Amino acid sequence: MRRGWLYTTTLILLLACQTRERTVEGSVQSHFSSQDGIEWVIEREIDAAGKRIDAAIYTFTSRPLAQALVDAQKRGVRVRVILDPSNAGGSYSKATYLLNNGIDVRVERGVGLMHHKFALVDDSIIITGSFNWTASAETDNDENVLLLIGFPATYRAYSREFERIWRDAKVWEEGEGEIVELSATDTRALKKNAGEKVAVIGKVLRVGYSERSNTYFLNFSEGKNGLTVVIFSSATVKFERLGIDITSYEGRQVEVMGELIDHPDYGLEIICEEPSQIRVLSSRKNFL
Repeated sequence: MRRGWLYTTTLILLLACQTRERTVEGSVQSHFSSQDGIEWVIEREIDAAGKRIDAAIYTFTSRPLAQALVDAQKRGVRVRVILDPSNAGGSYSKATYLLNNGIDVRVERGVGLMHHKFALVDDSIIITGSFNWTASAETDNDENVLLLIGFPATYRAYSREFERIWRDAKVWEEGEGEIVELSATDTRALKKNAGEKVAVIGKVLRVGYSERSNTYFLNFSEGKNGLTVVIFSSATVKFERLGIDITSYEGRQVEVMGELIDHPDYGLEIICEEPSQIRVLSSRKNFL
């Protein structure tokens, strides 16, 4: 009786960490970063790949996953990776590492974000969800992935989407789109890099709000010449959907990515259009 009780308890604990379901078409597994982790699931599927891996990932900084792709490439698996151009040139991005190891890396053209986070393995496996291939997604954020095995119609839909972006994307070149890292308090360096894509690190001293326009202002300086991150009404709804209280940034150390503007009337600004542009450094939660 005791052995049966232990078996049942163990089974319940395992099911609490991940969910598996079989259908007529295939099987589905759900994984959460806060429970059993996610990175190991993706790495396992990459290691088992025999023919091809196609990955469209918004932010890719994970060393283990980058190495897993390189190892797959070396054993003869065709590997293709699409990245968002605003992140591909970041300090921790694995774009250059992948490129230098023979992997075909491209970045999407156009004005919008390449915000996908999915991978296709061989001819039947889909890995998709909120999980960016980053260390923070694994250890800090609340993230999820679904592992779909089978489901030919769904696989074809994902494959068509990948091929659509791949056809229009441009080949990534080392050094392209590199992001300059700056301090929010270094006004001289900020002005010098106006017009560039930057990553600015600093403490948000005050969060202002315009009720009339539903616009938030993250101020990094007490003076008029400091940096301000502007979150217009069209973007505030995106924060709300994710349950992010913009005022909670006040007093926190953050990293903000985007184009730095030196406005003739308003001074140094970064327009924040997506929550993923802001990463909190001084608390557990971040949203990159």
